[in-house]
Amino acid sequence: MKIYYEDLLVGEVLTNQYLTIDQALELIEFDEEKFISEHGFDDIDYNEFTTA
Repeated sequence: MKIYYEDLLVGEVLTNQYLTIDQALELIEFDEEKFISEHGFDDIDYNEFTTA
C-alpha cells in the first residue's frame, strides 16, 4: 500500500489486510511537523491522504 498526500508519496506499507489512513500513517511513523516543514505547507488536511 502506498500512502499519498495529494500527489506526494508519503510512504509505503506492506500488508495483507485493510488499513485506515490513520493506521497506515502510524505504521510508517508519520511525523506531521517534519512533513509540513519539508514541503513548505502551513498545515495539512488529513482528507487529502489517499492510498493506492
